[in-house]
Amino acid sequence: MTDGMQVGELWGHRAAQRAALGAKMSMPAWKTAIERTKIGPGSNVLDLGCGSGEFCALATEAGAHATGIDASHNMIELARQAAPAAEFHVRALGRLPWEDDTFDVVTAFNSMFFADDPEAVFAEAVRVSKDYVVVCDWHPEHPSDIITVGWTVKGPGGRRHTKTPEPLEKLTIDIPRHHPDEDTMLRAFLSTGGYQQIIERDGEESVAEKIRAATEQFRTEDGGYRFANKYLMSVFRKNPRK
Repeated sequence: MTDGMQVGELWGHRAAQRAALGAKMSMPAWKTAIERTKIGPGSNVLDLGCGSGEFCALATEAGAHATGIDASHNMIELARQAAPAAEFHVRALGRLPWEDDTFDVVTAFNSMFFADDPEAVFAEAVRVSKDYVVVCDWHPEHPSDIITVGWTVKGPGGRRHTKTPEPLEKLTIDIPRHHPDEDTMLRAFLSTGGYQQIIERDGEESVAEKIRAATEQFRTEDGGYRFANKYLMSVFRKNPRK
């Protein structure tokens, strides 16, 4: 099993829980990408690391034909339910099976850094795109509360930002996150792939206790939790004069 497929299986452990509690967190970025790349009727879109398929669902609602790939079998099963009009494949990030200039838009929302070689994945995204490539990641210059909690509980991650050429456009996207109570907050964190290995090592209750301590500063007076987060969206255009 490749590293990419291993990551996919980690995210697939609690795929349904993740989809229910956190999948739509990136909605502000998805809507911005659709607006900036003019996704609409007749557009052909590829989403790399599509997870449970909600962006593909949004693209098909806009009239596009959407294709998604993800390394998690469980995530792809959910994606097929979320976006029945889209096309999905279980596939790790890497060499893509499509010909040059197949898609109008290729997107990667918080996924490219999971690849063994993010730069090679970006090059593939450019190759199969005939126009736009959108890469969205946690903002490297603005701390995000969810990442702060992750570093406190798990230690700094080993993933790095993809080195790319200068994009046509850089956008800072606010990704607020609110949980109404402690139980919902804990289940949301524990459902993400990044916590699965430490859960297997230390036990779920031990990890949950660390999350409780790390999130105390984000607790609101009504017992809920609010997290401020920012994405950096880089929009590339293969044919800028088009």
